Amino acid sequence: MALNRDSVSYDNKSSCFQMSIVAIALIVFPASILIFNNINGLISIYFFLAGSFLYLKNRKTAPQPSRDETLLYFAASLFCWVSIIITYNLSDNFDSSSRFLYLFAIIPSYIFLKNTRIKLHFFWYGLTLGAFITAGMAIYEVFISHADRARGITHPIIFGDLALIMGVMTLAGAGWFRSQAKWQLLLPGLALICGVLASALAAARGGWVAIPFLLLIFLWYIKDIFSFRQKITLITVFILILSALYFTPQTRVSYQIDRTIDSIKLYINSDINSPHRSTSVGTRFEMWQASISIFQQHPLAGVGWGNYKKNASLLVQQGLRNESAAAFEHPHNQFLSALVKGGLLSFFSLILLFGILSIYFIKKISRGKNSDVRQLALAGLVLVTGFVFFGQSEAIFERTRPISFFAFYIAVIMAIIYQQQRLTPKQTFNRKHSLSVTVITKNEEDRLDACLQSVHNWADEIIVLDSGSTDDTVNIAKRYTDKVFETDWPGYGIQKQRALEKASCEWVLSLDADERVTPELRADIDEVLSEEQPKHNGYHTPWAVMLYGHRMDFGRSARAPLRLFKREGSRFSDDQVHERIILPDSKSTRKLEGRLLHFTHRDFGHGLLKSRQYAWLGSQKYFQQNRWGGGLIGATLRAFWTFFLIYFLRLGILDGAAGFLSAASYSQNSFNKYAGLWSLQREARRHKTINN
Repeated sequence: MALNRDSVSYDNKSSCFQMSIVAIALIVFPASILIFNNINGLISIYFFLAGSFLYLKNRKTAPQPSRDETLLYFAASLFCWVSIIITYNLSDNFDSSSRFLYLFAIIPSYIFLKNTRIKLHFFWYGLTLGAFITAGMAIYEVFISHADRARGITHPIIFGDLALIMGVMTLAGAGWFRSQAKWQLLLPGLALICGVLASALAAARGGWVAIPFLLLIFLWYIKDIFSFRQKITLITVFILILSALYFTPQTRVSYQIDRTIDSIKLYINSDINSPHRSTSVGTRFEMWQASISIFQQHPLAGVGWGNYKKNASLLVQQGLRNESAAAFEHPHNQFLSALVKGGLLSFFSLILLFGILSIYFIKKISRGKNSDVRQLALAGLVLVTGFVFFGQSEAIFERTRPISFFAFYIAVIMAIIYQQQRLTPKQTFNRKHSLSVTVITKNEEDRLDACLQSVHNWADEIIVLDSGSTDDTVNIAKRYTDKVFETDWPGYGIQKQRALEKASCEWVLSLDADERVTPELRADIDEVLSEEQPKHNGYHTPWAVMLYGHRMDFGRSARAPLRLFKREGSRFSDDQVHERIILPDSKSTRKLEGRLLHFTHRDFGHGLLKSRQYAWLGSQKYFQQNRWGGGLIGATLRAFWTFFLIYFLRLGILDGAAGFLSAASYSQNSFNKYAGLWSLQREARRHKTINN
């Protein structure tokens, strides 16, 4: 049973029509979003409908989404639906939160795009063209039409922010452009200049806060690619570009910065009714403070979208804030807007959205073996980071064009990453270090065959240590290895140590009979053992628990036990249950990416028996350690905490019905373990009283 279920798409072949539509969209979308009306909306609607149709058509046969896909669906929908539900209950202005449906549209758009072949040319050239056209529009408006600020068909702040992010995202593809032709390396550089210039001509001062953080992302990205001298050169060039913009009077950058500084000074030294509190900067400060006051009165669910101005007006009437605090429908800060309109529920949903996406892109950059994947992930991280900082001075998701842009490119980038990972040829590694696989067994005839098959003709030796099986376990083991031993049962820790002592290779992979090594994990282990000197003494292997026909991606299943380790100097603890691998240097470990399939229960009845056994062994272990369990009240509280931890904090809820059942089972196990400890301690006290 293969782990990588996403390797099968809903449709094996994308139609030429779909490919043509996507290609046109990638070229037209960034170039049109700030220049023409309706085009971006039509593209978004088409992607939404096409993806929805594809999902409905294949919902019964579609593979289970991967962990990353499930997190994307969760992140994209949570903020949207929390905010809409809150607004529906607290406000009569539903339109104020309806824009968040663009975030939910990421899901069907991604489903459609990942099943339609996307060529990188259209993605990178589309962004480049968008930056060029946006800069051309800005130059025309300011220098030919003599407008005070470039704005296209939207607000200058939105125009400047999106122009800037287009230019910086294009720079993330510098390596791809160079791979096409050396001269094309000029294109992302020119796109960056165009994006920054358009932002400057739009006087989008708030968005400029993102620039140093975007620079830090690029420095982190190139830390292992360029030499120190090259890094200094790149930083110098970037500083020179910014300096040229600042010292060129026509860009008005220096004027805008000086004006901002003066406004802040005047605001600090003015009273609440001063006109200095009604400047662009002063108005924002007033709105932000009003937002905090309103949030403090409605901390959990806020006041609903559409109700900010009404509540801010009350503060103005009470003389607590300047009248500028109620000048707009939102406080010009996305995070404060979420707090005041949706309370902590919406605020944390927004943080989760940005956090989950950022972690995803950082992982793809750090672990990606495909340069195209790493560059796409860099563009995605730039997009998310840019919007985080744009949101400091603008309610960026409450404007149609920015949220449409964000949703479009999140779906596109993640879809292309999915496709590129499938296209990456599997790399083979020649191991320089030998590998032993150890397995302990007892009556595992129904599961051992699949376990040993997953490491047969791959491991240098397989060691099976059986403890009195009465079924066909031993005979099955002998089909795969001649190193099959039989012994008694002293407990998990001692038994695994016995198996370890029979291993002769440099490295050991310890398995249970209900586990299977996936091809992805085998490749990761081969890569580690192909190094002259592996960097760590031990490696954690992420579990993928298979329960009731469902692959568990969250809850307790998200754990990564230490299973691969250097044999010399390592040993198992003597614990009866939940044994540990003790390394010479316990800090020298790393987590691999490939996952270890764990078929933990044969059925529900087996799960009950196993849980009961582990709970009682845990009770005995804690009793021997003289651990305090808090009595039956402590056992009850621990059971509630275990369920809350697994189902909510560790997102077991995303595993559906199986996730709920798993959390309930662990909760029951926790109660049984500490209730058992209570019973043992009670019995010990009773005997002590009798003996005295």
